[in-house]
Amino acid sequence: MKLSFLTAGLAITMGCLHLSPHTTAQAFAQTSAINELENTEGVIHSYSLEEYASELHFPKSMAILPNDTLLIAERDGFVTVITADKSRSRFSLALPELYTQGQGGLLDLLVIDSETSSGNSANDVSVLVSYSKGSDDSNRLAVVKTTLSLEQGFGDIHNVYEVNESKDTPVHYGGKLLALQSGGFLVTTGDGFDYREKAQVQNSHLGKVIGFTIDGAPLPNAPFKNSPYIYTLGHRNPQGLVYGADGEIYQHEHGPDGGDELNRIELGMNYGWPVVTLGKDYSGANISPFTHYKGMQDPLVNWTPSIAPSSMTLYSQTAFPTLQNTLLVTSLKAKQLFAIITQTDKFEVHPVLNSHSASNSLYERLRDVVVDSEGNILVLTDGENSKVMRISPR
Repeated sequence: MKLSFLTAGLAITMGCLHLSPHTTAQAFAQTSAINELENTEGVIHSYSLEEYASELHFPKSMAILPNDTLLIAERDGFVTVITADKSRSRFSLALPELYTQGQGGLLDLLVIDSETSSGNSANDVSVLVSYSKGSDDSNRLAVVKTTLSLEQGFGDIHNVYEVNESKDTPVHYGGKLLALQSGGFLVTTGDGFDYREKAQVQNSHLGKVIGFTIDGAPLPNAPFKNSPYIYTLGHRNPQGLVYGADGEIYQHEHGPDGGDELNRIELGMNYGWPVVTLGKDYSGANISPFTHYKGMQDPLVNWTPSIAPSSMTLYSQTAFPTLQNTLLVTSLKAKQLFAIITQTDKFEVHPVLNSHSASNSLYERLRDVVVDSEGNILVLTDGENSKVMRISPR
């Protein structure tokens, strides 16, 4: 499927999508906030930074329990469990057809039940897991449900959801999970890189935010009746997905060369990719003539040059007052932890730590971030021999 742009009277045809002509002359000024990454002054100044855990093998994400037990998902199907007293165990998760090439593997964990009132013991938790499955020629994103015993490991695995088509690229899976406050769940899906046009095609699950129930059915309030799993469309490689302090859902995603985005996710909305982008192709060529298009959502924040945002969490504790109610964003390319601060409906992006400080040893590719019950910030680094760093008040 090819994306075609016709000059002079511009019409775009993409699968079954037909868009009417619209002005292309709106550029970066249309974005509510633009981060030029010129501000190197950190949001917090009095802190200690220490290594919390090490020797992690290609970790992808973290989840934290109410008792501050940390679950760390590793690419090759293992989960490392670290309790608040730093005792450590590692369990294998036998995911069907786990595919670990490229950006694939075990991707995200979402704890959906850790209460003793559920009938589970205090050491058992129910978990949703996203991962890539298949082979080089045919792979896709999948979500399963399982139970984790903190003493004995994982129980049976139950299929919940799979993207409705396979691809032959090992990249752009998305895979971030979120429990909706109204019930049900969301998972992000990437466009597969070579299949970016699919992000605008409603009968494809590539390049979407997907809504589903614990039983794998679509959510009851589906905006697209012929494609009931689709919650939003027009995404490239969506990563962070969280509720903000205002009760709204926020998401960020990788742009191409430039054009990384922070978006507010609203049911049924179209976020533009690849019709609209503030980035360019890696070759330097234009992907689209549009930086804005009627009926498609502009990003709240545009990161150009790219920071490669990898995950996100809400800081709602009081240990660091200057961070309260901010969104914390990890980045791979920029190698920084950022805070997104809302100022009168504008979004300002600042590094959490002074990027030029000699005490900032966090200048690494960062994969994920969580906050414990005391307000300490736990940051996961990326790669073959990774670690968790803890930022605590001094």
